[in-house]
Amino acid sequence: MKNINFKYLYRRTEQLLMVPETVWPEALNETNSGKELYRNYLIPITMVISIMVLLINLINYNFWQATGLTIINLIAMLIGNWFAYLITREYLCRKLSFDTNLALNLTVYSGVIFIIFHSIGNALGNIFTLLSFTFIRTLYKGLGQIPRLHPGQKTNILVISSLAIICIPVIINQLLMIIFGISAFNI
Repeated sequence: MKNINFKYLYRRTEQLLMVPETVWPEALNETNSGKELYRNYLIPITMVISIMVLLINLINYNFWQATGLTIINLIAMLIGNWFAYLITREYLCRKLSFDTNLALNLTVYSGVIFIIFHSIGNALGNIFTLLSFTFIRTLYKGLGQIPRLHPGQKTNILVISSLAIICIPVIINQLLMIIFGISAFNI
């Protein structure tokens, strides 16, 4: 993580949250590979959020429980985002013949907004989790920047991607909690 530009990560994420219409034209034209985008953007942000989640979890749980919950959250968010990308790519690239990077950028950049608020909201255990739905606005603004996307297709990809970004990490999180014997009702 020594080559990570945290100032850039913060600025890009803040712009995606506050003024997505200004950052999407540049973000959608990036040609990073999935490996580069994950390594240079998604993983560092998810790691920082995981550290925050660990610190919040330490208030309510012992060290091992807090660490376990944090690791499960980290794994669920990263793998869930990857599967959300695959689903988005299937529709956007295979059915509508758009570039693979377009699906990758849409999923990763809007998914980061979900990961931030959902992870912290889960750790706090309050209504803060509802703020995670702000990623839908970010995704919607990104889809609005794609010129050849018809309104019906825009609606379809918005629903498909949103459901994938929301549901897949949550399902993976719950499955991992079951596998490791952590009660979902205590959390």
